[in-house]
Amino acid sequence: ARSTRSSGGHKSRRRRRTSREETKRRTMSSFACRAIAARLVTAATRRRGAGVSLGRRTSPPVAISTSRGLATTSRTAAAADGDAATKSEGARSEDAQQTLAEVTKKLMDCRKRKAAANAVDLLVGLGHAGIQPDLLASTACLGACVAAGKMDLALKVFEEVFDKGVVKPDEVVFTELIRGHLRADPPAWARITGLLNRMPEHGVNPTALTYNLLLARCADDNELERAEALVDRMADDGIEPDGRTLDAVKKRRSIRSYAKKVLTL
Repeated sequence: ARSTRSSGGHKSRRRRRTSREETKRRTMSSFACRAIAARLVTAATRRRGAGVSLGRRTSPPVAISTSRGLATTSRTAAAADGDAATKSEGARSEDAQQTLAEVTKKLMDCRKRKAAANAVDLLVGLGHAGIQPDLLASTACLGACVAAGKMDLALKVFEEVFDKGVVKPDEVVFTELIRGHLRADPPAWARITGLLNRMPEHGVNPTALTYNLLLARCADDNELERAEALVDRMADDGIEPDGRTLDAVKKRRSIRSYAKKVLTL
């Protein structure tokens, strides 16, 4: 009898223990399911934020949604890259403009100091930095060469910058060269005439600004015949004199009288 009761008690305790373990397993399983569910919700939320829907891979709507989401993400990334590139390009442009302004200031100082070599080095430095020189900087460099009496160097600058189309010249560029040729003793009239003939090739038409320089030198040297030829050319080309034209020839009455007659001053 004692053995039977003992055996029955052991079986009862085993059943109770088994029941508790089963309850514990179920409880743990429930926690695990909730945890997995929470992770899925979190993942779904993140994916929806990225524009991707959860679902079966074989489902067409899911594939379409995913494609749209990827396209949206791609466009967003491309737009961000474009904005960054634009900002970067703008910053580089501002830096280039600042550098150009600083170099131009130095070039104008070189012109005052007649520092031709320094001016050319500064202009070349812009090219090495990938910065396009503008008309003001190029003219200042040319002027520095002319001021220093380095006409061969000035002509080289003109050839490399203006003749090759890096910068489009204006009348001031040509008058800089003309001043340099006029300072020669005697003036290099053949080269000056060549420059006058080349100006229209660069889309530049000489005005009274150019001819006043030439007439003033004719008056200084008392070259009546050359002055008359220049006045005739002005009249033929329809170039209007300005208030300084008569001042340019006031030293020579004969030249002044001819200019008044032909140009109806």
